[in-house]
Amino acid sequence: MTDTRARYAAYADRIEPVSPSYAAWARSIDAALVALLAEVPEQQRQPELFFAVARRLGADPSDPGALRAIGREARPALVAALASATVQANDPRRLGPVVPLFAALAARASRPLGLVDAGAAAGLCSIPDRVTVDHRTGPGADLVRMHTAVADPSIRLVVDVTGDTPAPANSPISIGARVALDPNPIDLAADGAFDRLVEAVPPEALDRTALMRQAARATLAVPPVRLVGTLPGDLDRALDALPDDVEPVVLTTGTLVYVPGADRQRFVDRVRERGVHWIALERTGILRGVAATLPDDVDAADPDAFATASLDGVAVAVSDPFGVRVRWLRDPNL
Repeated sequence: MTDTRARYAAYADRIEPVSPSYAAWARSIDAALVALLAEVPEQQRQPELFFAVARRLGADPSDPGALRAIGREARPALVAALASATVQANDPRRLGPVVPLFAALAARASRPLGLVDAGAAAGLCSIPDRVTVDHRTGPGADLVRMHTAVADPSIRLVVDVTGDTPAPANSPISIGARVALDPNPIDLAADGAFDRLVEAVPPEALDRTALMRQAARATLAVPPVRLVGTLPGDLDRALDALPDDVEPVVLTTGTLVYVPGADRQRFVDRVRERGVHWIALERTGILRGVAATLPDDVDAADPDAFATASLDGVAVAVSDPFGVRVRWLRDPNL
Protein backbone atom coordinates (compact mmCIF):
# COMPACT_ATOMS: atom_id res chain seq x y z
CA MET A 1 0.00 0.00 0.00
CA THR A 2 2.77 2.39 0.92
CA ASP A 3 4.51 1.86 -2.43
CA THR A 4 1.37 2.72 -4.42
CA ARG A 5 0.64 5.80 -2.36
CA ALA A 6 4.25 6.94 -2.59
CA ARG A 7 4.21 6.40 -6.33
CA TYR A 8 1.08 8.50 -6.76
CA ALA A 9 2.35 11.18 -4.35
CA ALA A 10 5.55 11.49 -6.39
CA TYR A 11 3.48 11.68 -9.58
CA ALA A 12 1.34 14.44 -8.02
CA ASP A 13 4.41 16.53 -7.24
CA ARG A 14 5.75 15.98 -10.75
CA ILE A 15 2.52 16.72 -12.65
CA GLU A 16 1.15 19.60 -10.57
CA PRO A 17 2.87 22.41 -12.56
CA VAL A 18 1.11 21.26 -15.74
CA SER A 19 -2.04 19.61 -14.38
CA PRO A 20 -3.44 20.55 -10.97
CA SER A 21 -6.44 18.30 -11.67
CA TYR A 22 -4.30 15.19 -12.14
CA ALA A 23 -2.23 16.15 -9.10
CA ALA A 24 -5.43 16.33 -7.05
CA TRP A 25 -6.55 12.95 -8.36
CA ALA A 26 -3.18 11.43 -7.50
CA ARG A 27 -3.40 12.80 -3.97
CA SER A 28 -6.92 11.42 -3.61
CA ILE A 29 -5.67 7.83 -3.64
CA ASP A 30 -7.06 6.16 -0.52
CA ALA A 31 -7.01 2.62 0.85
CA ALA A 32 -9.93 1.56 -1.36
CA LEU A 33 -8.21 2.75 -4.55
CA VAL A 34 -4.92 1.16 -3.47
CA ALA A 35 -6.79 -2.12 -3.06
CA LEU A 36 -8.41 -1.65 -6.47
CA LEU A 37 -5.03 -1.08 -8.13
CA ALA A 38 -3.67 -4.19 -6.40
CA GLU A 39 -6.14 -6.24 -8.47
CA VAL A 40 -4.38 -5.43 -11.76
CA PRO A 41 -0.83 -6.22 -12.90
CA GLU A 42 1.84 -3.85 -11.63
CA GLN A 43 2.52 -2.39 -15.09
CA GLN A 44 -1.18 -1.42 -15.37
CA ARG A 45 -1.04 0.84 -12.30
CA GLN A 46 0.54 3.84 -14.04
CA PRO A 47 -1.26 7.04 -12.96
CA GLU A 48 -1.98 8.40 -16.45
CA LEU A 49 -3.23 4.99 -17.57
CA PHE A 50 -5.51 4.76 -14.53
CA PHE A 51 -6.78 8.29 -15.04
CA ALA A 52 -7.43 7.75 -18.75
CA VAL A 53 -9.52 4.67 -18.01
CA ALA A 54 -11.43 6.54 -15.29
CA ARG A 55 -12.17 9.37 -17.72
CA ARG A 56 -13.34 6.88 -20.35
CA LEU A 57 -15.82 5.58 -17.80
CA GLY A 58 -17.14 9.06 -17.07
CA ALA A 59 -14.98 10.49 -14.26
CA ASP A 60 -14.57 14.28 -14.54
CA PRO A 61 -10.98 15.35 -13.77
CA SER A 62 -12.19 18.79 -12.68
CA ASP A 63 -13.79 17.07 -9.67
CA PRO A 64 -11.08 16.04 -7.15
CA GLY A 65 -13.45 13.45 -5.66
CA ALA A 66 -14.46 11.84 -8.95
CA LEU A 67 -11.75 9.18 -8.87
CA ARG A 68 -12.84 7.90 -5.47
CA ALA A 69 -16.48 8.06 -6.55
CA ILE A 70 -16.00 5.97 -9.68
CA GLY A 71 -13.88 3.56 -7.66
CA ARG A 72 -16.89 3.00 -5.40
CA GLU A 73 -19.64 3.11 -7.98
CA ALA A 74 -18.07 1.27 -10.91
CA ARG A 75 -15.33 -0.82 -9.30
CA PRO A 76 -15.79 -4.04 -11.36
CA ALA A 77 -15.90 -2.14 -14.66
CA LEU A 78 -12.91 -0.01 -13.66
CA VAL A 79 -10.81 -3.04 -12.70
CA ALA A 80 -11.75 -4.90 -15.88
CA ALA A 81 -11.00 -1.93 -18.13
CA LEU A 82 -7.72 -1.13 -16.38
CA ALA A 83 -6.53 -4.74 -16.52
CA SER A 84 -6.65 -4.70 -20.33
CA ALA A 85 -6.02 -1.02 -21.05
CA THR A 86 -3.30 -0.06 -23.51
CA VAL A 87 -3.80 3.70 -23.45
CA GLN A 88 -0.56 5.59 -24.04
CA ALA A 89 0.03 9.31 -24.04
CA ASN A 90 2.32 8.87 -27.10
CA ASP A 91 3.93 12.24 -26.39
CA PRO A 92 6.02 13.51 -29.33
CA ARG A 93 8.02 15.71 -26.95
CA ARG A 94 9.90 12.53 -26.07
CA LEU A 95 11.56 12.86 -29.45
CA GLY A 96 13.61 15.78 -28.08
CA PRO A 97 16.30 13.53 -26.54
CA VAL A 98 15.75 10.85 -29.20
CA VAL A 99 16.27 12.75 -32.46
CA PRO A 100 20.02 13.35 -31.80
CA LEU A 101 20.46 9.59 -31.35
CA PHE A 102 18.78 8.90 -34.69
CA ALA A 103 20.92 11.60 -36.28
CA ALA A 104 24.08 9.96 -34.89
CA LEU A 105 23.05 6.56 -36.26
CA ALA A 106 22.01 8.02 -39.61
CA ALA A 107 25.38 9.76 -39.97
CA ARG A 108 27.19 6.42 -39.55
CA ALA A 109 24.82 4.26 -41.60
CA SER A 110 25.43 3.47 -45.26
CA ARG A 111 21.71 2.98 -45.92
CA PRO A 112 18.44 4.50 -44.67
CA LEU A 113 17.24 3.52 -41.21
CA GLY A 114 14.42 1.05 -40.75
CA LEU A 115 12.44 1.96 -37.65
CA VAL A 116 10.52 -0.44 -35.41
CA ASP A 117 8.59 1.69 -32.91
CA ALA A 118 7.81 -0.81 -30.14
CA GLY A 119 4.80 0.31 -28.13
CA ALA A 120 3.96 2.79 -30.85
CA ALA A 121 0.30 3.53 -30.03
CA ALA A 122 -0.50 5.93 -32.89
CA GLY A 123 3.09 6.27 -34.06
CA LEU A 124 3.62 9.88 -32.97
CA CYS A 125 7.19 9.00 -32.03
CA SER A 126 7.78 7.17 -35.33
CA ILE A 127 8.70 10.43 -37.08
CA PRO A 128 12.20 11.49 -35.87
CA ASP A 129 13.00 12.57 -39.42
CA ARG A 130 10.01 14.93 -39.40
CA VAL A 131 11.18 16.82 -36.29
CA THR A 132 13.07 20.09 -36.21
CA VAL A 133 14.96 20.30 -32.92
CA ASP A 134 16.41 23.50 -31.47
CA HIS A 135 18.70 23.38 -28.44
CA ARG A 136 18.70 26.11 -25.80
CA THR A 137 21.86 26.06 -23.68
CA GLY A 138 20.77 28.57 -21.06
CA PRO A 139 18.43 31.48 -20.24
CA GLY A 140 18.66 34.10 -22.95
CA ALA A 141 20.99 31.97 -25.07
CA ASP A 142 20.49 31.80 -28.83
CA LEU A 143 18.83 28.65 -30.09
CA VAL A 144 21.06 26.14 -31.87
CA ARG A 145 19.44 24.15 -34.66
CA MET A 146 20.25 20.50 -33.96
CA HIS A 147 18.19 18.89 -36.72
CA THR A 148 15.94 20.12 -39.50
CA ALA A 149 12.90 18.12 -40.53
CA VAL A 150 13.20 16.51 -43.95
CA ALA A 151 9.77 17.74 -45.07
CA ASP A 152 6.42 19.11 -43.94
CA PRO A 153 4.13 18.36 -42.26
CA SER A 154 6.51 18.29 -39.32
CA ILE A 155 6.86 19.42 -35.71
CA ARG A 156 9.35 21.68 -33.96
CA LEU A 157 10.73 21.06 -30.49
CA VAL A 158 12.78 23.41 -28.31
CA VAL A 159 14.86 21.50 -25.77
CA ASP A 160 16.76 22.99 -22.83
CA VAL A 161 20.13 21.24 -22.78
CA THR A 162 23.19 21.00 -20.54
CA GLY A 163 26.26 18.79 -20.51
CA ASP A 164 28.04 17.23 -23.48
CA THR A 165 25.52 18.48 -26.05
CA PRO A 166 25.65 16.78 -29.47
CA ALA A 167 26.80 18.83 -32.42
CA PRO A 168 24.18 19.84 -35.00
CA ALA A 169 23.37 17.13 -37.51
CA ASN A 170 25.18 17.51 -40.82
CA SER A 171 22.31 16.01 -42.79
CA PRO A 172 18.67 15.07 -42.23
CA ILE A 173 17.72 11.69 -40.82
CA SER A 174 16.80 9.26 -43.60
CA ILE A 175 14.18 6.65 -42.73
CA GLY A 176 13.37 4.07 -45.38
CA ALA A 177 10.70 2.06 -43.56
CA ARG A 178 8.59 2.25 -40.40
CA VAL A 179 6.86 -0.47 -38.42
CA ALA A 180 4.58 0.34 -35.47
CA LEU A 181 4.25 -2.55 -33.01
CA ASP A 182 1.61 -2.26 -30.32
CA PRO A 183 -0.97 -4.45 -28.55
CA ASN A 184 -3.63 -2.15 -29.95
CA PRO A 185 -2.13 0.16 -32.59
CA ILE A 186 -4.14 3.26 -33.38
CA ASP A 187 -4.97 4.09 -36.99
CA LEU A 188 -5.03 7.88 -37.03
CA ALA A 189 -7.11 7.82 -40.21
CA ALA A 190 -10.00 6.14 -38.38
CA ASP A 191 -12.91 8.20 -37.04
CA GLY A 192 -12.34 9.28 -33.45
CA ALA A 193 -8.80 7.92 -33.32
CA PHE A 194 -7.19 11.18 -32.24
CA ASP A 195 -9.79 11.74 -29.52
CA ARG A 196 -9.02 8.28 -28.17
CA LEU A 197 -5.33 9.06 -28.20
CA VAL A 198 -5.56 12.27 -26.19
CA GLU A 199 -7.75 10.80 -23.45
CA ALA A 200 -4.50 10.04 -21.60
CA VAL A 201 -3.41 13.69 -21.72
CA PRO A 202 -4.14 15.92 -18.71
CA PRO A 203 -7.03 18.24 -19.58
CA GLU A 204 -5.03 21.42 -18.92
CA ALA A 205 -2.27 20.43 -21.35
CA LEU A 206 -3.69 22.25 -24.38
CA ASP A 207 -0.26 22.95 -25.88
CA ARG A 208 0.59 19.27 -25.61
CA THR A 209 -2.62 18.31 -27.40
CA ALA A 210 -1.89 20.83 -30.15
CA LEU A 211 1.60 19.39 -30.63
CA MET A 212 0.14 15.89 -30.78
CA ARG A 213 -2.24 17.05 -33.49
CA GLN A 214 0.68 18.40 -35.52
CA ALA A 215 2.55 15.12 -34.99
CA ALA A 216 -0.54 13.21 -36.10
CA ARG A 217 -0.54 15.12 -39.39
CA ALA A 218 3.14 14.30 -39.89
CA THR A 219 2.54 10.63 -39.06
CA LEU A 220 -0.33 10.42 -41.53
CA ALA A 221 2.02 11.72 -44.23
CA VAL A 222 4.42 8.78 -43.67
CA PRO A 223 2.22 6.12 -42.03
CA PRO A 224 3.96 3.11 -40.50
CA VAL A 225 3.04 -0.49 -41.12
CA ARG A 226 0.92 -1.33 -38.06
CA LEU A 227 1.41 -4.71 -36.37
CA VAL A 228 -0.59 -6.02 -33.42
CA GLY A 229 1.81 -7.52 -30.92
CA THR A 230 3.68 -7.25 -27.65
CA LEU A 231 7.22 -7.34 -26.35
CA PRO A 232 9.28 -9.42 -26.39
CA GLY A 233 7.34 -12.10 -28.25
CA ASP A 234 6.58 -10.13 -31.42
CA LEU A 235 9.85 -8.24 -31.76
CA ASP A 236 11.21 -10.66 -34.34
CA ARG A 237 8.05 -10.40 -36.43
CA ALA A 238 8.32 -6.60 -36.42
CA LEU A 239 11.99 -6.64 -37.39
CA ASP A 240 11.32 -9.19 -40.11
CA ALA A 241 8.68 -6.84 -41.57
CA LEU A 242 11.43 -4.36 -42.48
CA PRO A 243 12.85 -4.54 -46.01
CA ASP A 244 16.41 -5.78 -46.50
CA ASP A 245 17.77 -2.45 -47.72
CA VAL A 246 17.47 -0.57 -44.39
CA GLU A 247 19.49 -0.42 -41.17
CA PRO A 248 17.17 -1.75 -38.42
CA VAL A 249 16.61 0.40 -35.32
CA VAL A 250 14.25 -0.47 -32.48
CA LEU A 251 12.76 2.48 -30.59
CA THR A 252 11.14 2.36 -27.15
CA THR A 253 9.84 5.54 -25.52
CA GLY A 254 8.14 4.97 -22.19
CA THR A 255 7.18 1.48 -23.34
CA LEU A 256 9.16 -0.90 -21.17
CA VAL A 257 7.58 0.22 -17.89
CA TYR A 258 4.51 -1.67 -19.15
CA VAL A 259 6.53 -4.85 -19.76
CA PRO A 260 7.04 -7.15 -16.74
CA GLY A 261 10.63 -7.31 -15.49
CA ALA A 262 11.53 -10.77 -16.79
CA ASP A 263 10.09 -10.04 -20.23
CA ARG A 264 11.84 -6.68 -20.19
CA GLN A 265 15.20 -8.41 -19.89
CA ARG A 266 14.24 -10.94 -22.55
CA PHE A 267 13.52 -8.01 -24.86
CA VAL A 268 16.96 -6.51 -24.18
CA ASP A 269 18.61 -9.88 -24.74
CA ARG A 270 16.75 -10.42 -28.02
CA VAL A 271 17.73 -7.00 -29.37
CA ARG A 272 21.36 -7.93 -28.75
CA GLU A 273 20.95 -11.38 -30.29
CA ARG A 274 19.48 -9.82 -33.43
CA GLY A 275 22.41 -7.41 -33.65
CA VAL A 276 20.19 -4.38 -34.32
CA HIS A 277 20.40 -0.87 -32.96
CA TRP A 278 18.21 0.17 -30.04
CA ILE A 279 17.26 3.71 -29.04
CA ALA A 280 15.37 4.13 -25.78
CA LEU A 281 13.92 6.80 -23.56
CA GLU A 282 12.78 4.87 -20.50
CA ARG A 283 12.33 5.51 -16.81
CA THR A 284 15.69 5.76 -15.08
CA GLY A 285 16.63 2.57 -13.30
CA ILE A 286 14.19 0.09 -14.88
CA LEU A 287 16.87 -1.21 -17.26
CA ARG A 288 19.70 -2.63 -15.16
CA GLY A 289 22.25 -2.70 -17.95
CA VAL A 290 21.57 0.90 -18.97
CA ALA A 291 21.56 2.06 -15.34
CA ALA A 292 25.03 0.56 -14.87
CA THR A 293 26.38 3.01 -17.48
CA LEU A 294 25.05 6.11 -15.67
CA PRO A 295 27.43 8.42 -13.79
CA ASP A 296 27.30 8.15 -9.99
CA ASP A 297 25.84 11.66 -9.67
CA VAL A 298 22.60 10.77 -11.48
CA ASP A 299 19.78 10.47 -8.95
CA ALA A 300 16.69 8.65 -10.21
CA ALA A 301 14.62 10.64 -7.70
CA ASP A 302 15.59 13.91 -9.43
CA PRO A 303 12.68 15.01 -11.67
CA ASP A 304 15.22 16.10 -14.28
CA ALA A 305 16.67 12.58 -14.34
CA PHE A 306 13.31 10.81 -14.48
CA ALA A 307 14.10 9.23 -17.86
CA THR A 308 17.29 7.93 -19.41
CA ALA A 309 18.03 8.16 -23.12
CA SER A 310 20.24 5.33 -24.30
CA LEU A 311 21.79 4.12 -27.52
CA ASP A 312 22.52 0.41 -27.87
CA GLY A 313 22.21 -0.06 -24.11
CA VAL A 314 24.51 2.82 -23.10
CA ALA A 315 23.10 5.85 -21.29
CA VAL A 316 23.77 9.08 -23.18
CA ALA A 317 21.39 11.54 -21.46
CA VAL A 318 18.85 11.98 -18.70
CA SER A 319 15.75 14.13 -18.88
CA ASP A 320 12.56 15.20 -17.18
CA PRO A 321 9.50 12.98 -17.88
CA PHE A 322 8.59 14.98 -20.98
CA GLY A 323 11.99 15.23 -22.66
CA VAL A 324 12.11 19.01 -22.62
CA ARG A 325 15.05 19.39 -20.20
CA VAL A 326 17.98 17.18 -21.14
CA ARG A 327 21.37 16.68 -19.53
CA TRP A 328 23.72 15.08 -22.04
CA LEU A 329 26.17 12.66 -20.45
CA ARG A 330 28.14 11.80 -23.57
CA ASP A 331 28.09 12.71 -27.24
CA PRO A 332 26.26 9.96 -29.18
CA ASN A 333 28.35 10.79 -32.24
CA LEU A 334 31.53 9.49 -30.60
